[in-house]
Amino acid sequence: VCTGTDMKLLRPSSPESHYETLRHLYQGCQVVQGNLELTYLPPDADTTFLQDIKEVQGYVLIAENQVSGLELQNLRIIRGTQLFQERYALAVVGNAGPAGAPGLRQLGMRHLTEILKGGVRIEGNPQLCFQETILWADIFHRHNELRGETLVESARSRSCEHRGGAGGQAGPREGARGVSSITPLSAGPDCRALCPEGHCWGEGPQDCQT
Repeated sequence: VCTGTDMKLLRPSSPESHYETLRHLYQGCQVVQGNLELTYLPPDADTTFLQDIKEVQGYVLIAENQVSGLELQNLRIIRGTQLFQERYALAVVGNAGPAGAPGLRQLGMRHLTEILKGGVRIEGNPQLCFQETILWADIFHRHNELRGETLVESARSRSCEHRGGAGGQAGPREGARGVSSITPLSAGPDCRALCPEGHCWGEGPQDCQT
């Protein structure tokens, strides 16, 4: 069990010590008693210190990071005893560096199955893929009164393609005018090549929403 933080979007005075503080807080931790706030992480940050976290009792805030991914694949439940902006149990906002710099590319929360209280806000992440394929309604607890507070933006500056997922290859043969069925590169993510239901957290077969 570890304590969590309550810093919101406050910019740390020293990025290096900020990273070390987070690593020290969450290394080996399975249950975060407060909020899990992951902010201002640089592109090369090693986030394996997050891989044991299974439960967050407050909210999860992922904001202003340049790192491409976070090792939150074992997170199962967000309780929402505290909420970001009094509404959100999960907020993923502004995860992109300056022009040309990397940013968060996928959520990868493949075991997240329950949000007891609070909504979801995903906004301003130009590199992020797959967030709009998730069935958030399946994750919200049936008694979650804020389940309607769901804002999932999917504007992005890159194409979302599964590695090795040749989803559009057979398109042109489907009919005389079948060419129109080829998915343009700028299209949104297609999980169907790997996930039968078409809902995924990332670009590997292990990332299907179950």
